[in-house]
Amino acid sequence: MFGGLRSKLKRWQEAGFITESQSTDILAFEKDRKQGKLVKDLTNVGVIAILIGFISLVAANWHAIPVSARLIGHFVLNAGLVIFMLRLDETKKPIAKDACVLGLFGLFLTFIALIGQTYQLHGELHITLLFWLLICTPFIWVYGRTYTVITPWLAVAVTTLYWNIGVLFEDTPNRMLLLGSLLSLYLPPAFLLFSKLRWIESFRPGFIWTFRKLGLYLPAVFANIAILLFYDSTRSVEYPFIQLALFAIGLLGIFIIFKPKNEDDQEGFDLWYYLLFSGIIMMLPFAFPGVESEFLSAALFILYWAFLAWLGARIDAENLSNWAIRLVILRLFIVYLEVFGSMLMTGFGLIISGVILLVILRKLNTIMAFGKKLVKYEIKI
Repeated sequence: MFGGLRSKLKRWQEAGFITESQSTDILAFEKDRKQGKLVKDLTNVGVIAILIGFISLVAANWHAIPVSARLIGHFVLNAGLVIFMLRLDETKKPIAKDACVLGLFGLFLTFIALIGQTYQLHGELHITLLFWLLICTPFIWVYGRTYTVITPWLAVAVTTLYWNIGVLFEDTPNRMLLLGSLLSLYLPPAFLLFSKLRWIESFRPGFIWTFRKLGLYLPAVFANIAILLFYDSTRSVEYPFIQLALFAIGLLGIFIIFKPKNEDDQEGFDLWYYLLFSGIIMMLPFAFPGVESEFLSAALFILYWAFLAWLGARIDAENLSNWAIRLVILRLFIVYLEVFGSMLMTGFGLIISGVILLVILRKLNTIMAFGKKLVKYEIKI
């Protein structure tokens, strides 16, 4: 990676954009930043390895340990980690502090499970997750600092929300599919809005960074999952009009809330396009629940990643554009293996698709001008 950075810095230096000393400073800064991240990630791996090793040792001798000793031992372990965490100076050892918080997060779950096993409580899993989340949320937000803590907490929070709401709609067929599709649309914008709260940014900037990254990455992930749903025609829910209405409300909310107020805000418009287009792609499999088509799935995949390639070009994200184009090419090849089969038909298909692609590229400016006219339409409320 640093080879790539060095070559870029060399080209910029030769072009006169930066001096030799600036090039050296930039390279040193990037090295220090990456080294800090590497140490943090490896520390987390080490802590997880120790915890797994400890659990393995206890599990191997589980039946030989008295019940009272299990409970007391686990309580002492939790208490000891709490005391050790509180004694750490977070300004000098922030990585160790986060590792303790993450370890304690996991130990609370095992302690809850141990109590349930010991006294044969037979609790429901969704209640256990909710109880675990309620116990751990305060100390996660008080003592956690970076993405290594907030990301597992978010995973548990979303899973708990998904599971508990699913229980409320127990009699609804395909309720998990219904909830999953709606959470896919609503969660990323919620994360992005949360990342803009100034009081949290000053309180936990590492958490805000995580919320923003998830808000930016998840729409693409969920949109591609939705595209794959066209391989299966069993997507209908009991009340499809309610689901589509909730999708429409979500898209309308994105349209209004994220629409930039300033016409010169290119970054805001790029995010707006991205969220709206991803949301529409997520909605399509449920707008046509009976449609099962490999070709349609492939076409939507190509269309979506072509859009991301265009978006990457707008925001100067060269890697995004390059990878999007590669994925489009790969998907085109898979399409012909799926649809055409024979070499003769594959040849005709490749020629036709190549011509279509060249025509689109030739008329790209016209298409983009038409698109700009469309997105300037405003809803009067």
